[in-house]
Amino acid sequence: MADDRRWMYDGFDKTGGKTHSAEWRKKTQAFIDHAFSLTTHYRVRCPCNEHNNGKFVTREQLVRDLVDYGFMPSYETWTFHGEKETRVQTEGEAGDDSAGVDRMDEMLEALQPEFCLNSEGPPTKEVEEFFKLLQASEEPLHEHTKLSVLAFVTRLIAIKSKYFFSNKCFNDLVQLIGDAFPQLISCPRICISARG
Repeated sequence: MADDRRWMYDGFDKTGGKTHSAEWRKKTQAFIDHAFSLTTHYRVRCPCNEHNNGKFVTREQLVRDLVDYGFMPSYETWTFHGEKETRVQTEGEAGDDSAGVDRMDEMLEALQPEFCLNSEGPPTKEVEEFFKLLQASEEPLHEHTKLSVLAFVTRLIAIKSKYFFSNKCFNDLVQLIGDAFPQLISCPRICISARG
């Protein structure tokens, strides 16, 4: 932890009156400046108690969300805003620590510099496609899962590659998924277009 961050929670007015402490306002503004200093993109992850770093927002939206909802619990180390978490690995955790971890957000964040917005004109086709990816990374596959559309498609394509599915086999599998779950109608189209 870079410094004592109790201010993130102690200075927040939980009554809904938005009369946050002067320290909270000053240090929250410093946090916002810090978060946007790390990116050339105009959106960052929102660590408010509503979004829990699960949504990318503009500076104005970040201010509103932090004022309205406060910081998410236990976010004293700003891992999604440039800080490294220091943690001692136990003996049982040794080995591949990426198994079962969805790191889609890290991949998309790494791509952001390649898709910088041209502030003097409309976004390019590549920028628009990147924003579609961001949206798919936040959109749940259906109401009964936290798995995003993008994570589902990525895992499906990884399985295709891992087990050497032919394109015909993959297309048939995608068609079966579409037939079995018509409420996911956009998913097969995404899969087929992602397959190239």
